[in-house]
Amino acid sequence: MNALVGRDHILSSLAGQLEATRHGAGGCVVVDGPFGVGKTHVLKAAGIEGAERGLTVVAGRTSITDQPIPIHLLISFLRHATADRADLDDLVRPGRNPFWLMDRVGELAAVAARRHPLVVVLDDAQRIDDVSALALRALVQSLASSPVLWLLARRPARTEPLTQSVFEWLIDNAATRVTLGPLEDEAVADLCASFLGARPDASVLGWAARCGGNPRLMENVFSALIKAGQMIITDGAASVVAERLPDGVRTMVHDLLDGFSPAVRQLLVAGGRIGAAFTAEEAAAELGDPSLDLSSAVDEAVRVGLVRRDGAALTFHHEVIGEALRPAVSSPAPLPRPSPPTTAACGCADLTTEAISLVARDEDGPRALARALRLLAGAGRGAQAHRLADLALRTGFEAAAEARLVLDLVPGLRDADGHGMAATLLTRTLARPDICELDRAKLNRALAETPHAGRASWDGGRHSCERPLWTWLVRALVAADQFEEATAVLDAVRREANERGTTVSAALWHGHRADLLLALGQLDEARTAAGAAVRLADRSAPADSVPARLVLAGLSLHDGDLVSAGDQLRGVEQGGGVATADRARLDWTLARFHAAGGRPSTMVFDDPLLFTETPTAAAALVRQAKELGLRTEAQAAADVAAQVARRNPAVQSLAAGAAHADGVLRDDPAALHRAADLYRLAGRPLAAGAGLDDAARVARGGGVRLLGTKRPDAHSVRRLGPERPKSGWESLTTAELRVVRAIVDGRTNREAASMLFLSPHTVDTHLRRVFSKLAIKSRVELTKSFIAYEARVS
Repeated sequence: MNALVGRDHILSSLAGQLEATRHGAGGCVVVDGPFGVGKTHVLKAAGIEGAERGLTVVAGRTSITDQPIPIHLLISFLRHATADRADLDDLVRPGRNPFWLMDRVGELAAVAARRHPLVVVLDDAQRIDDVSALALRALVQSLASSPVLWLLARRPARTEPLTQSVFEWLIDNAATRVTLGPLEDEAVADLCASFLGARPDASVLGWAARCGGNPRLMENVFSALIKAGQMIITDGAASVVAERLPDGVRTMVHDLLDGFSPAVRQLLVAGGRIGAAFTAEEAAAELGDPSLDLSSAVDEAVRVGLVRRDGAALTFHHEVIGEALRPAVSSPAPLPRPSPPTTAACGCADLTTEAISLVARDEDGPRALARALRLLAGAGRGAQAHRLADLALRTGFEAAAEARLVLDLVPGLRDADGHGMAATLLTRTLARPDICELDRAKLNRALAETPHAGRASWDGGRHSCERPLWTWLVRALVAADQFEEATAVLDAVRREANERGTTVSAALWHGHRADLLLALGQLDEARTAAGAAVRLADRSAPADSVPARLVLAGLSLHDGDLVSAGDQLRGVEQGGGVATADRARLDWTLARFHAAGGRPSTMVFDDPLLFTETPTAAAALVRQAKELGLRTEAQAAADVAAQVARRNPAVQSLAAGAAHADGVLRDDPAALHRAADLYRLAGRPLAAGAGLDDAARVARGGGVRLLGTKRPDAHSVRRLGPERPKSGWESLTTAELRVVRAIVDGRTNREAASMLFLSPHTVDTHLRRVFSKLAIKSRVELTKSFIAYEARVS
């Protein structure tokens, strides 16, 4: 869809501002407009246009940073445009007075902008805090005579008084205000044609009118109609063959309302139940409290463009939103579903179902669930994957979404020899009368390709409630790089448990949250969450602390702290039996612990769950086998990683794991750099750092060649064991050496953190340890010491 249809006059005006900036003039433009009218697209187009005209463009969206957001953006510009990095390092020192900082940054930006005219793009500007608002006003004013153009987009929303007054001052004194409203009829028709690739007929234009000329609503409605098979294109003309709102639009509207205040959501949901027109008093009565004052909610809903006010009467500005909030009528009853095997009443099914429904509300939710459950089934956990799929389908997916989920999941079930489970899911979905013919053909073909279709659907379910189902859902989502969905599931489990009065193991919850944070590379946060889990472990269920203890052990191994790692592993052993769910992770952590302690042994793992949940495991196994001269075992580990990646082609971290293992096997730096890039794209900075470590090792000639069964010289393999010195260069861990090399190359802590995929806090912690071990106090001393060390060991 061309999101800029109908905005030619605005883009032309912005082009004039950009050209004036290129010739030395400053300025500020505030782009106003309600949700969904294309403010973000306009700013993006202006930024691209500015870059094409030779301007430097820095862009951001309001978020939490360690400096006020306008200063943060200008510092990013100065890093690009200024050679004096030392001055910038001094600027970003913690504890700087923000008012002194804005003055200093303004001075530097004015000088740099004379050489590099600048465009500063800030989206969602209505959400800035008070300090950022003051900084914005001061910087726009101080840079008014410099070639700096500020492009600010904001949505009408309730803001703090100070922020509101800043924008009023800007518009009155320093800024040009541009307001984006609904599209005109001609532009609506052009937008429909752009999105559908065909001429819209009256039925399509009728649906567009129900969206009130809002591009975002139009795109969502048309997408839902297409997915439901209700959009027909023949002879170059598009027609809609439905009058009722597709269910996907209802989900989208509820998600949209989540971005507004609770009072506005209450008002609109109540109004939707009442009808096309309603009053605040009627809405309060619908909510069960006739005395409820909704006047501020009405003001906000009118201001953001959700409702119109005519006296006391309120009507929805977009007819489609009002329709989506009305109670569904004449909906077909859900198909009966067979019940899963009965297990102990742990309450996990209800909590898991609610969590799944939250994920499924997202447009890409069914595909994300299918990706995770396919991975879980292919990792030998077919019973858990099947039961989770059963709960997912009970949430009431649309026919097309259910078909997509089942078709994506079935290959994973078949890979795990779960042919009976696959056949059951296919048969149940085929029983739906509303499956379209194309999906029905795909389902029948998949059923025909599934052996032993008559087998029972369950494989005994012996692990069904050894651990709550929601824990398996979180693990599967994390393994599939679906980190936002995993976070949403954890949040939903805790919220629903509180509302239902259901007991959830705090130790398990914090342990799985720690595992998620570890995958994201947030090491300090992971350590905090895991520590909380261990402290909260119920003495009657010590096994619940195992996931957290394994996270803590892994973090200690990462830091080269074998003593702490050993303490955590002993804590696991002293807690009694280890759940089957944790066995592979425990064995892997123990193997790493022994190898780090200078006691390497052949590590053989036959649980495929390890290779899906720990994508770097295969590379570590290859490296260990190479050090022991075991060619066959090294190749086997790389082959397993490749097979897991092939079975899950949509999971980037598994593709990274395969490239990582292959790069270690063949001492191929290109493969290792590719692995690091894939890990980074998957959102796994710690794994990316491991790939870069191996690439650096190969580049230095540190790869261990396969020499039959001959063991390498013990001196050629650097140990992480207790014999490590307490001070000097030999005492530094691999992670600390990576930070040292980045700092010696002249990078700041933040630049080193970005390059190494770490947090700035983690880089700072490593540096403090390095300074202590080397008995030095400055970066200059570090550089001199490093040069001397390199000369000594080379």
